Amino acid sequence: MRIALHVPYGAEAFVDALRAVPGVAPVVAGDKDALRAALASADALAVMASLYDQATADAVAAAPKLGWIHFVSSGVDPLLRFAPPANVVVTNSAAAWAPTVAEHAVTLLAALVRQIPGAFAAQRERRWANAELRPRMCSLEASTVALLGFGAIGQQIARRLKAFDAHVIAVARTRRNHPDADEFATVDEIAQVLPRADAVIAVLPSTPETRGFLDAARLALLPPGALLVNVGRGDTVDQAALAAALLDGRLGGAGLDVFEREPLPADSPLWTIDNLIVTPHLAGIGSRALTGRLAAVCADNARRAVKGRPFATPVDVSALGA
Repeated sequence: MRIALHVPYGAEAFVDALRAVPGVAPVVAGDKDALRAALASADALAVMASLYDQATADAVAAAPKLGWIHFVSSGVDPLLRFAPPANVVVTNSAAAWAPTVAEHAVTLLAALVRQIPGAFAAQRERRWANAELRPRMCSLEASTVALLGFGAIGQQIARRLKAFDAHVIAVARTRRNHPDADEFATVDEIAQVLPRADAVIAVLPSTPETRGFLDAARLALLPPGALLVNVGRGDTVDQAALAAALLDGRLGGAGLDVFEREPLPADSPLWTIDNLIVTPHLAGIGSRALTGRLAAVCADNARRAVKGRPFATPVDVSALGA
């Protein structure tokens, strides 16, 4: 099996991991010309979503042997614009990014719960804000957190929340058991879950069913003072409705790493909302272990492909509306 590698960094780690799989030959494609040449004889493509543009889609469409596309990223958003050829299997690397994204999500939530934004604002003014912040202080301990999306990232978030003794409600398309979820609910039961949630962490992909999922009506179901963190996709939350709920005090705060438009426009009102933390879509970045995990996920799927076994991280492309 020949695998073309089109990744922005860590190509050496991928080459080493794939060469250790009998029957696999990796080929690094550093630019679009090299990619077109590699795909002329490649059985598979490993690519970062940020590099999957029109030129990549054209090269994929012309590849005569391609049967598998592996996204080194968690998301496969480019397939919303560039549908893969029929009979091409798509996999992703959500499991590799999950620990760091989970860390970021829980950090955002903990910062909101412990009033860190207010403390920073007071610090800049050299103001001792004990009396101001004390009534707003909360704790993750004994709080109820609803996780919207319970794939690899949602499960890692739940694991970290349990370390804080939070009560975790996992919300997914199907009900199942998991040691780090205290309760499970289906998406159809969201109207019963949101009124009970002290906080919501959204880890939803962008699909026709999830776009605008947390709209004004659903945000209104949250109890007064509830918190929202989004580390999934920006278009799953109605940003105008969220801004309104924060500004009128119905919600206690929010932490966003993803947005409807990225980069977030300079004139967006989100920049100036006091109880909103903005981070620029970097939740998965920073771990020294990341590249090794990404290479290992790719190599595991390559090993499965060579042996004719099911892929470990398949993506339902039909659900994307591609």
